[in-house]
Amino acid sequence: MSHRNRNPVAANPTPYAPAVRRMFWLPLWMSAGLVVAVLIGMLVVSWRSLERLEPIQSHLAHSERIRDVALRMEQTLLKGLRGTPIGRAELSGLRDQVQDIARREGALHPQTVARLTRIGAQLGDPGANSIDLLFETLAQIRQVLDGERERHSWLLTRIAADTRTEIQLTAVLLLIGPLLLGAFLFFIRGRVKQPLRALEDLLARLAARDYRPVPEAILATIDAVAHPAFHSYNALVERLQALEAEHRDREQTLEHAVRQATAALLAQSRELGRAERLAAVGAVSAGLAHELRNPLAGIQMACGTLHRALGEGEHAARIAAVIDELKRVNHLLTSQVDAARHLPEPLEAVAVGQLIDALLILLRYQIPERITIEAQVPSGLRCLLPAAGLRQALLNLVLNAVQAMPGAGRIQIAASLTDGELAISVTDSGPGFPEDLLRAGIRPFATSRPGGTGLGLAMVRRFVRDHDGELQLANQTPQGAAVTLRLPCRSPAPTGAHPHA
Repeated sequence: MSHRNRNPVAANPTPYAPAVRRMFWLPLWMSAGLVVAVLIGMLVVSWRSLERLEPIQSHLAHSERIRDVALRMEQTLLKGLRGTPIGRAELSGLRDQVQDIARREGALHPQTVARLTRIGAQLGDPGANSIDLLFETLAQIRQVLDGERERHSWLLTRIAADTRTEIQLTAVLLLIGPLLLGAFLFFIRGRVKQPLRALEDLLARLAARDYRPVPEAILATIDAVAHPAFHSYNALVERLQALEAEHRDREQTLEHAVRQATAALLAQSRELGRAERLAAVGAVSAGLAHELRNPLAGIQMACGTLHRALGEGEHAARIAAVIDELKRVNHLLTSQVDAARHLPEPLEAVAVGQLIDALLILLRYQIPERITIEAQVPSGLRCLLPAAGLRQALLNLVLNAVQAMPGAGRIQIAASLTDGELAISVTDSGPGFPEDLLRAGIRPFATSRPGGTGLGLAMVRRFVRDHDGELQLANQTPQGAAVTLRLPCRSPAPTGAHPHA
């Protein structure tokens, strides 16, 4: 058995895969890079704005602390001007507050820290007049505030200018980005759109089971970047053509084998039916032979008495010849009765559902398409039954139903198990049974169908009776016939034979 590679395209993807990946992934990566660059630019702009805002927030707090010191100095000065003495403790507190502000960050003017340090030193001079000292320090505090306000205005002006610049840059980025992306998409449109449309058409052909490869004339009109994809497509369709040919050959071979097997099974079924019909004829002959033996026995006894009464002579010799012929006829009738006796088919474990499914598969090639047939059998239904006889009986019933429906119709096989009794019914949508058949019962060679033998139902009844069962005939409402086989169902042992399919 040869081992061939069933997917040569997947087994060796290296010649085409990198080029195909470049064709599709390069535009995506470039677009993603452009988006990332725009996002990074926006992040840088936001970071710079945050860096400029942080000194302003710190400066506002620093300026607020300086104003608080100036306010406290003014309050202390007003207190002194009203005649209340200014203690050294108050000036020391002001000095400590000014020195604390000088140590803190947040000053914008470069001379603010030096001025605050000098003011703190002046406030610590024990020999200075308190009122004059406060006037002088307040003037210096105003210089500090003026310097901070000047630097604050200058910084706001710079931030406003930088913000306008950032807005302009952001607008340029937002304008250039889509333009670059549009130009890029327009550039790759001719290289990607046409191959994609061609691939779409090829895949539509592939869905329609059109396995023709892409001709070189079409490949010459497509961008070279997409050539590996089309070469892969050609390799794929070549493999699909080979697989399709193998599938057709396998399907034809399988169909031929199924038809041969079906023909053989149907031939065996016909031979089995013929044997059953002959058996039925033999049974009738055996019954007739059994009935003839009784009067023949009486005739033979009478001839024997007559022979003994005649004694010797010509008439006695003739009577003796008649007695010999009667014995020969009696022997033939006895042989006929013995030959008609048969042993019932042995029982075996039968899965009823599998047996009926196999029968339907066989009948699918024999029943016309105008007639539908279905089965309703519980799963797991298994009994000890004569498998071959049951199959032949069901086959006879289904074929009888088909012959009774010249037009379209429906046949249904149903099985059920109740109190150890298996009931299998075969119903059809035909005209039903004649009333005289339902009234008089089944009789061999009695049929109302032209060309019928009248042995089908007789053989089914014989099979059922041989296995202690019962056969019931009935008509359905509004039309149709129903035949029900009732057979004793004994469950097979767990370790018994495998179910008969």
